[in-house]
Formats: sequence, C-alpha cells, structure tokens
Amino acid sequence: MKKIPLLVCLAILVLGAGCMFYSMRPSTPLEFDKIYVAPIKNDSFAPQAQVSLTKQVRTKLANITGLELASSPENAAVLEITIVDFGRFMATAQEEDTSRAKSFDMRMVIFCTLINSITGKVYFKDYRISDVVECHTSNGDFQAFQYQAIPKLSNKLADEICNVICNLW
Repeated sequence: MKKIPLLVCLAILVLGAGCMFYSMRPSTPLEFDKIYVAPIKNDSFAPQAQVSLTKQVRTKLANITGLELASSPENAAVLEITIVDFGRFMATAQEEDTSRAKSFDMRMVIFCTLINSITGKVYFKDYRISDVVECHTSNGDFQAFQYQAIPKLSNKLADEICNVICNLW
C-alpha cells in the first residue's frame, strides 16, 4: 500500500522534470542558424492576411531554440510564403432562413519555399499548407467575423510552417 503513493509521486516528478526542460527546437540540428522571412505575397482575396501571417510566423520562428531571425536574406535560409487561396464557406444556417448563415468556415491555402542562400540548397519548394477555422456569427456580420478569424487562421498556419521547418531531415 505504501508503494503506490511513492510510485505516483515518482511518476509526477519524472513528468514534471521532462516538462521543465521542454523547448520547441528541431528534432535534428538544422543546417542553418539564421532565417529570413521574405515579404509574404498575397495572390488571393484574403484581406490584410499577409500582415497577420508575417507577424505570427516571425514570432513563432523567434521562439525556436538555436534559430535567429535575419534582417536580410544574405547568409541565412530564406522562407518565401505565398497565400494562394482564401475562401469562406457556409457551415450552418438558421432553420427558418437558409440564406442567413450562423457559422462559416474560413480556409486559407499557402505555398512555402525554403532555400539556404549560402549553399543554394532547396529544402522544400511550393510546399502546400492549408487550414480552416470555424467562425460563428449571430447577425450575419461578415466583416467582424473575418477580422477575428484571420489571426486565428494565421496562427494555425504559422504553427504548421514551424513544424515543417523543425522537422527537416
């Protein structure tokens, strides 16, 4: 009986120690230590999405251990992002009026390219990433839900971009 609480305490200590030393870093060392995020191109109808996506990507890359944001593309890996598609799709509607949406899905598709400017090595080219967020609106105000959803969508896409970069072989 006395062994069970002791084992539980030991398990909690081991898990706590593991969480204490966790940091978002690549699973294998990257071939570069600086990354330049090129100005994002917007080939879609997503309003002001490149501003939000740039901020999210730069913030998340700055938090990766061993990786520094570069202010110019010289002597760094260059990340190019193009927003290629953006759409809003009705998810649910009011029962009595199918023309008045209560919920929308917003989807954004981006292509990413990562090139080492020192060696010329292309890590990935036109890598497709897409994600969807659901937006609820009670009065059908498209503007309000869109301005609230784009930062959420940008955050999810930035997470995916960082995952791809951190998992380079």
